[in-house]
Amino acid sequence: MSALSEYLNAHIPTGWTKRDVIRELDGTLDRTTVYRYFAGTHSRTPPEYVLDAFARALGCPIVEVRAAAGTAVGEDEPWVPPLEANRLNRGQRDALAAFIRATINADPNTAAGRSERRGARVEMLSYIEQLRRTGQAELADRLEASLEITSSASETASKSSKT
Repeated sequence: MSALSEYLNAHIPTGWTKRDVIRELDGTLDRTTVYRYFAGTHSRTPPEYVLDAFARALGCPIVEVRAAAGTAVGEDEPWVPPLEANRLNRGQRDALAAFIRATINADPNTAAGRSERRGARVEMLSYIEQLRRTGQAELADRLEASLEITSSASETASKSSKT
């Protein structure tokens, strides 16, 4: 059984059964998914919407559910970008989303993390090129520079953890 499954099972409200949890999650997660998470036969990297659904249904802090899942803990409340973000075009939004995913999903200390990081980096570079093609060279340069800084910092952290 996974640490997340143990956490979920331990936090079923008093007097509830797993069927009560399924009823509470109705319309959010299907019954099979719920049972997989309770049994520990779920994905090693659960999506945020699944963690959020369980947190809400069980009345648990999302940061605790994320910790049990072994993901980045983050904050309790969702991040709301500044209102000026509405001025971003689709290419800029996609580039920013790719940067956020690359930052969150990259764990340089695991093979899966390195593979995810490479995939996210390729996606991010594709969005940077898209920004350049749409006349957003300055933003593309800044994103590319931040990607290089992030990559450099991760490599340094990875090397220091090996010694």
